[in-house]
Amino acid sequence: MDPVPYMTVALANIGERYAELRIIQPQAESAMERSLRLYGQMTPVIIGCAEDSSYEMVDGFKRLRAARKLEFNTLYARIFPGGTRAMKAAIIHFNTKARTMAELETGMVIRSLHREDGLSQVEIAALLGRHKSFVCRRLRMVETLSDEVLDHLKLGLINMTTGRELSRLPHGNQALALRTVIKYRLNCAEICRLISMVLKEPRWNHEPILHFPEPILADRQPERSWGSGLLGRLCKMEVYLATLSAAELKKCPRESALAVIDRIFVALSSIRERLGA
Repeated sequence: MDPVPYMTVALANIGERYAELRIIQPQAESAMERSLRLYGQMTPVIIGCAEDSSYEMVDGFKRLRAARKLEFNTLYARIFPGGTRAMKAAIIHFNTKARTMAELETGMVIRSLHREDGLSQVEIAALLGRHKSFVCRRLRMVETLSDEVLDHLKLGLINMTTGRELSRLPHGNQALALRTVIKYRLNCAEICRLISMVLKEPRWNHEPILHFPEPILADRQPERSWGSGLLGRLCKMEVYLATLSAAELKKCPRESALAVIDRIFVALSSIRERLGA
């Protein structure tokens, strides 16, 4: 058997084609940057060498991003020969061995093999040396997430716990739930409660709850009555108007809407004056 080649590779020659199959975790990224700054590179990254002799990162994305931030010129690398399918399988193999890959990330690689490379679940299982049930479970996990949620996960804008909770909702509700989570900065317990609230209600109540999760916000500030009186109605009006979609606006007759807006403006101006503003 030929020895596995190791070599120093310029950062400019290392591609990140498969970075989209990994999830950015800001804390881990910061820790890697700090480690690289203090101690330098301690272990080689693993780079795939494609048939056209180009290099693609297989294992070491955090080190590569940290090295670029720190303006390194090169990284020491182990060269892994093989095509696209072999490289994707290697991403799972090396990271599973090191226990640094979440199930969701494994599912993202499996989905890529299924959708982009056209492999069946049986073929993917054979490629990974796993049972078909391993492939099926992780593929289903990713398929339950909308593209918008997946994009936020990949960029590290939400964590994997948030992603798992959002996956409990139908695809059509996930985008609105995601915007609510970000807008109100819901923590993990609040997100779990929000999803449970939605799932307990009939479908026609889902959108109002996701637009304005009143019980959750009320518990944050129990002294404030969000759901009753003038303040509650004004808060609900603000949230509803601020989250109107382009599709909803298109359905609304322009002239009629403008007339109502004018009347609302007059009424709000009157309230403002009476409050002494």
